Amino acid sequence: MFESGINRVAYLEKIPTFLARKQIEVLIGSRRTGKTTLLKQFIQTLLQQSVSGKDIFYLALDHPALSGHPISEHVRNIRKLFMHDRSRKLYLFLDEVQESPNWEAELKALYDLELLKIFCSGSTSALIARQAGKLTGRQIVTTVFPLSFQEFVRFRGEPPSLSEDYKYEQMADDYLTLGGYPEQVLNPSQEYMTNLLEDILARDLARIHPIKKAHILKDLLRLVGASTGSRTSFNKLSKILGLSVDTIKEYLIYLEMAFLVKPLEKWTTSWSERVYSQKKLYLWDNGIKTLLTGYGDEESRAENAVFLELQRKNIACGYYAESDREVDFVIGSLAKPLPVEVKYLDSFDWKDKRFNGIRLFLNRFPNVENVLLITRRVEFKNAITDKTTLHAIPLWKFLWSAQNYPGMREETDHTQ
Repeated sequence: MFESGINRVAYLEKIPTFLARKQIEVLIGSRRTGKTTLLKQFIQTLLQQSVSGKDIFYLALDHPALSGHPISEHVRNIRKLFMHDRSRKLYLFLDEVQESPNWEAELKALYDLELLKIFCSGSTSALIARQAGKLTGRQIVTTVFPLSFQEFVRFRGEPPSLSEDYKYEQMADDYLTLGGYPEQVLNPSQEYMTNLLEDILARDLARIHPIKKAHILKDLLRLVGASTGSRTSFNKLSKILGLSVDTIKEYLIYLEMAFLVKPLEKWTTSWSERVYSQKKLYLWDNGIKTLLTGYGDEESRAENAVFLELQRKNIACGYYAESDREVDFVIGSLAKPLPVEVKYLDSFDWKDKRFNGIRLFLNRFPNVENVLLITRRVEFKNAITDKTTLHAIPLWKFLWSAQNYPGMREETDHTQ
């Protein structure tokens, strides 16, 4: 056996499903979110299930000695080394697969012709976009997120009793500041986060995309961090940075592909309104926000954390807005919407003007059954109309077990 780090149970629980299907398992996500560690944990699980070590092969394709050779050549060398029959099933783990030449066609051929179960990882969603359909139907994509709050707590030691809510409140505050990059959680360091961001911008963006003014990417990211969760004006960003609107949009797409920024569209049945309305922009990790904009702004961080949890659970949502009033997130259909509002409060007053957006939404959609209000420590469940129940939930409880609340149903993975 070998050291494979702290188990990420949410992903390890999927191994039986992974092994039961033929498709290539593709892990994508930001650099240093733990994809390599996960591949090693998958290998550890196979070994514990009595799969022979001679049938399992891990290749770090960003290593100079390996990156220049086609994947099929590596597979042939593996079979030759152990004199494996072609009919013997092997398990192939390919880390940073995009570094291998012609990897898309190589994987297609291996999938079609060899008896292999293939797992691979990559640090940019360009890994999927540039395939031009070569692996359609042959791959299933799993996004590896920064640590969830549950994982964050477990990475920091034995979880306290759930009755010790004050400890969880403090850990939630720490989570909003540190974020979920595993190494940052284990050994907090501003230098580490600085190097991580530089690495992402240089290796996952400037090296791959035709960016003429790469230094502006960090300025753009800082502006996004300063207005996390706010409706974004591309024209305003264009004027501040002295770039065209089209360039701003293009750079934001690059930041999204590197798992730094994630846009949220307006919740509406009108396709054109969804496309042309302003987007809200969120960061993939609050630790990046701390690095870019410093400490404070807890409510914005809390909203960012809730958004990431919805993404982690693969729950579709949008924001609702009329003029200056809005609801942070709306889940579900027009017939049965679930509004979710994040207010990092220690006390509650329904008449507070900060709830104008929710009150407007209930006027527009009087059949709403439930409203989720994510707070700092306020907790209750009360009827606010004849048909509507307001669930006030402390942030840590929502992040710990979001699936326990109305409308929080995880959607299934899909084959690409």
